[in-house]
Amino acid sequence: MTDTSFKLQLSTKAIVGSEGAIHLIEQKERLEAAARKTDAPLCLDLSKAFLETVFKTILNDRVEGVNQNEEFGPLYKQVKNNVEFSRNDDINNLLSLLAGQIVNVTGQLRNRYGAASHGDDGYRDNPIDMPSAEFIMSSVDGLASCLYTKHKDTVVAESAQRMNYVDFSDFNEWFDDQNDIKILMGEDSFFSFSASQILFDQDIEAYREVLLQYESNLDENE
Repeated sequence: MTDTSFKLQLSTKAIVGSEGAIHLIEQKERLEAAARKTDAPLCLDLSKAFLETVFKTILNDRVEGVNQNEEFGPLYKQVKNNVEFSRNDDINNLLSLLAGQIVNVTGQLRNRYGAASHGDDGYRDNPIDMPSAEFIMSSVDGLASCLYTKHKDTVVAESAQRMNYVDFSDFNEWFDDQNDIKILMGEDSFFSFSASQILFDQDIEAYREVLLQYESNLDENE
């Protein structure tokens, strides 16, 4: 692969609005950089690391007391138990099976052919090539994007361990409509401010309380 503009396009789109997740963004960028350098063994290492970071980020958003030292496979199983691929049972089961295979193969390839998985003979010629590594990266990109998007779309305030402002866009829009904040600058110039963003930044517990009431009212009206 000689493309110097390699991007994890799906994951890049999925994490928009998660600018505070610095480590997640850095992991994605490290993998992209390894791909641009055509370092296939390192791409395997970083594919697994990026997926692990996605798993841990989702779990820490949703579950209290996540074991940060959990192995790769069990981490995925925890994510699968907390984020559905689909409300349709058949689709969910089939996509879960496919995702499990991606996780399993990524882990095995990294352990056998990754750059930093273990030391080896100095004359060993690692057989992993870029087309194979790119196949893994593309699969990881799709899985990471799907899980992170589903996570953001289904997280609720009541169970959220870590609040992310962009995860509650419907509530934010409703709250801003109810609380239009404008400040006069000069004689006839107004600047509008997002009431929901201000509340989130200044008093996150008050934001959570209003959000919970909003979600409760939605449930009652269904």
